[in-house]
Amino acid sequence: MSNLIDYRGNCHCGAFKFTFKAPELKQGHACTCSFCSKNGYLWGFPAADFAVVKGDEDTTLKTYQFGKRTMAHKFCPNCGTTVLARLPSADASSKVGINIRALQDVDFDAIEVVTNAKGASTEPPYQVPEPVATGPVPEGSTVYNGSCHCGAVRYALVNPTEITAARGCDCSICWRDAALWIYPLTTLVTFAGREESLAEYTFGRNLTYHGFCKTCGVALFERFVDEDRELTALNVRTMNELDIDSLKLTMLYNKTRLPLYEV
Repeated sequence: MSNLIDYRGNCHCGAFKFTFKAPELKQGHACTCSFCSKNGYLWGFPAADFAVVKGDEDTTLKTYQFGKRTMAHKFCPNCGTTVLARLPSADASSKVGINIRALQDVDFDAIEVVTNAKGASTEPPYQVPEPVATGPVPEGSTVYNGSCHCGAVRYALVNPTEITAARGCDCSICWRDAALWIYPLTTLVTFAGREESLAEYTFGRNLTYHGFCKTCGVALFERFVDEDRELTALNVRTMNELDIDSLKLTMLYNKTRLPLYEV
C-alpha cells in the first residue's frame, strides 16, 4: 500500500470536496446501464482513506436511485455534478465508486476506458419516458426524443437533418458532465417539465446556463444568454434512441479559456 497516491476531487461549484488514496489511476470504468450512459461516467474505486473534506455526503449532496435501488448515486443539487455512488449501507466504510471526471490534476488522456457492457442488461429494464408531442413534422425532418433518467424533464427535437456528429468539450463543467453537444435552433426544441423539474447552473462569465434535472442530476442542455445566439445546446447522451457510437465526435478545447476555473 506504500505506492498509493493522494487524489482530490469536488463537485464543480466546490460545495462538496473529498480525498482518497489509490494506486495511480490508469483505467476508468464506463458502465452501459441507462443511468451511467446518460451521464458518461468514468468510475474509479478508492483503495483507502476516502474522506469528505467539505460538505456532507448526505446533506450537501442529493441521492438518486433507480431499478432495484442497489446503488445510491449522489450529485450536487447546485451544480449538478455527480461525484460518487455508494452501496446503500449504514456502514460509512461500504464500497464507494468515484466519478473520476470530478478529480483534480488527472491526465485523463492517459486513462484507458474499460467498458462494462453488462450494464445495459441491468434488471429491471429501463422504461423510456413518454415522448413529448411536437405537432406536424415537416417533410424530411427527424424527431429525436430525449429526457433525463427519471423522466421529470423531457424534450423533442424536430431536426431538419439526421444527427451524425456531436462535440465534446474539455471545460471544467462539460468534462464533469461528459456532455456531447449539438446546437439546434431553440425553436426546434419542445420541453416538458422544464419549469417544475429543471435546475440551472452558471459560473465564470455567466454567459451560459447549464440545465440539469433536480431529481436525477442528468445534464440535458445549455441555455445561452447572448440574445443573438438563437440556439440551444442539447446533450445527445440524453436522446433515448440515438446510437452514440455511430456519431462522429470532435472536441472543443475550452479548458484554458479565461477566466480559468478555480475551486
